[in-house]
Amino acid sequence: MVNVRLSACGALIWDAGKLVWDDYLDHRQLALADGVERVLRWFTTFRDLDSIREMSDDANEAAHWHKTATVLAENEILITQDGPRHQREQAIEQAWRPWGPLARAYHFSTRSHAGTAMRTAEQDNEELEAKVLTDPPPPAFWSLSGTTRHALPEADPGVWRHRDLIDVLHRRRTRRYFGAAALPLETVATLLKTAAGPLPRADGPLTPAGVTLDPDGVLTDSWQRVFKTSPSGGARHPTEIYLYARNVQGLAPGAYHYAAADHTLEFLDRRLDDQRLVAAVGDQDWVGGAGALIFYTSVIARNQWKYTFPRVYRSLMMDVGHLSQTVYLLATAAGLHITFTAALRDQLLEDLLGCDPAGHLILGTSVIGTPPGE
Repeated sequence: MVNVRLSACGALIWDAGKLVWDDYLDHRQLALADGVERVLRWFTTFRDLDSIREMSDDANEAAHWHKTATVLAENEILITQDGPRHQREQAIEQAWRPWGPLARAYHFSTRSHAGTAMRTAEQDNEELEAKVLTDPPPPAFWSLSGTTRHALPEADPGVWRHRDLIDVLHRRRTRRYFGAAALPLETVATLLKTAAGPLPRADGPLTPAGVTLDPDGVLTDSWQRVFKTSPSGGARHPTEIYLYARNVQGLAPGAYHYAAADHTLEFLDRRLDDQRLVAAVGDQDWVGGAGALIFYTSVIARNQWKYTFPRVYRSLMMDVGHLSQTVYLLATAAGLHITFTAALRDQLLEDLLGCDPAGHLILGTSVIGTPPGE
């Protein structure tokens, strides 16, 4: 007697008119014949492989189902009880149980194997040189049409109270309490430009070679890299910054997009009262005392243009981690209180910022304010 069960580390997906079994542990996709889902349902718990014959009183049909089940077992879509694959899946199920099956499916489907092919920089460059001619990348910077634009003060080095890196690293703390004083616009402007503005290349221009303004004033670029104060996978910089001004000198309360190319704020003319703002940021009451929130969103097309494999989804999270830590340190250097949180109600913020969740993701926010007593 051989007991088998449907693998717990795979998923059925409908792709191009075919039912496909996606084994995310071994990165295999197998197209299934019509009716196979009946066999899979039969083995949702461990049962004797021969029990499949009970599915039909017709001998020929019963033999067909048995042959189908045997093939599924040979391909480890059905796994053998206490076999190596079962033991492997048990360990994974136990470790990932608190986060559920979709989290483990994402992780293992983007996990590289020992034999995963890796591309060289030369191969990437050769391919991109050709690709850019027929499939230009999405712009590294963009502006939102139909918005009121607010010019920001130029970056002012005088806002930095602490300039020594080691000193700032040791001073950095998460502080979820803020004073009543408004955030100075000069400080906000300097922080935004330092964190998200483009940096000069070694050869001098402010932005990379190939960067131009289209007729609508939108900055576009070739595949060549953009430089900023935070690292980004492939220099794609998918993270956009939105400022929610709650108590900032010279700014009407509400949501703004930071147009990094020309250092302006684009007013979205959407705002939330404190109760709804707190609700959007996970019911964390201390948000209602902040001077401003910096929302980090990810434009996935920027990374997808260069990297078509799903593992790169991980780099979107790393990108926000790098950038939000830079903002942490800058706020500390300016003597502000700051914290970061990813406890967000994405849908509420998508509506506020105008993000389409199909390709423009809400990933986190830095909450900033003046210290009490200032």
